[in-house]
Amino acid sequence: MRKSTIFITLLAALVLQGCSNSRPALADLPPLKNKVDLGTDWRSGVDGNFGESSERFNLVLDDASLFFVTDKGTLYELGQNRGKEKRIFPTEYKASSGVTRHEDVLYFGTYDAQLVAASLATKTVLWEKTLSSEVLSEAAYAAGKLAIQTADGWISVLDASTGETQWRAKEDLPSLTVRGTSAPVIENGKVIVGFANGKLKAYELQTGSLAWSYDVGKPEGRYEIERLSDINGRLVVDNGVVYAVAYNGTLVALSIESGRPLWQRNISSSVGVAVKGELLVAVDMKSNVIALNAKNGTEVWKNSDLEERDLITPEFFRDYVAVMDRGGYVHLLDLVTGEVAAQRLADGKVPPGSRMVSNDKKMFILTPNSNVTALSY
Repeated sequence: MRKSTIFITLLAALVLQGCSNSRPALADLPPLKNKVDLGTDWRSGVDGNFGESSERFNLVLDDASLFFVTDKGTLYELGQNRGKEKRIFPTEYKASSGVTRHEDVLYFGTYDAQLVAASLATKTVLWEKTLSSEVLSEAAYAAGKLAIQTADGWISVLDASTGETQWRAKEDLPSLTVRGTSAPVIENGKVIVGFANGKLKAYELQTGSLAWSYDVGKPEGRYEIERLSDINGRLVVDNGVVYAVAYNGTLVALSIESGRPLWQRNISSSVGVAVKGELLVAVDMKSNVIALNAKNGTEVWKNSDLEERDLITPEFFRDYVAVMDRGGYVHLLDLVTGEVAAQRLADGKVPPGSRMVSNDKKMFILTPNSNVTALSY
């Protein structure tokens, strides 16, 4: 890599990602009388933290358990009810992204360009695969295969049992990108991937042939930093439709089969969206929370009360949609009006360390001070 490219990449990481102590202090939240009693159900300390950005890591829900990995490479299974440790497996790897689970096997990536498959039952590493670059998002699993994107623009599909490469495809990336990659999605026999150049592409899972391509990001402007168009947020698939949003781009709904746009809105974001039934909720670059009709893209409501609070990807939680800000506060918004109904400091004044995830009763968050927190009301 050229020195100029290294400098640009480092500059982008500093400018765009930043860190909590280099950003202006968040303004105090106005007084709010909570309409529901949002509180901490339990909190469990774990071995390690959760990466350099707020959504690099994830929690996987299954049955009554939570599965995840820390940046120390320690794999966990915790009980959802009380946060009690069920199984733990410390590995020698330094994890750079979250986990993918299939039965008893957890897959995770590293900064050393490795994809690792480990068994929690036997506490052994089943295989490791060296890829072309560091792994900055989790893999996708389906039909005995794994799809993984690396930071240099390669998408690889591997045999999940052995790690053997089935096929690969390369996307040319711009010299300046937001640090991070979108996690692939496997649906309807296709691997759907969002790239740092703003392109959303679908490949046939079995053969790797390109099914369709669509420009979600719209690079415009004289300077590279103005032309950033990364698709970094998680892709959402629902009822044959894939929803994607890009930095300095648009929010689009596309047919999975054809890649044909069903609708699009001039909303740009560096995080993903949440979809539940006919409601889609997005967070734009200024942290406005916007609800749209998922069928046609028309606006349902917009909340600007949390502007400039660096909100992460929204998550539906029982009768509300939840967002979390850089100061560690979780806000519950009314699904009908968008008004803030409740807010709660999740775990000290620290930013989130993962995407939020919820079941029917609780919402779970990893925080960078080595805790897993469950909230409920």
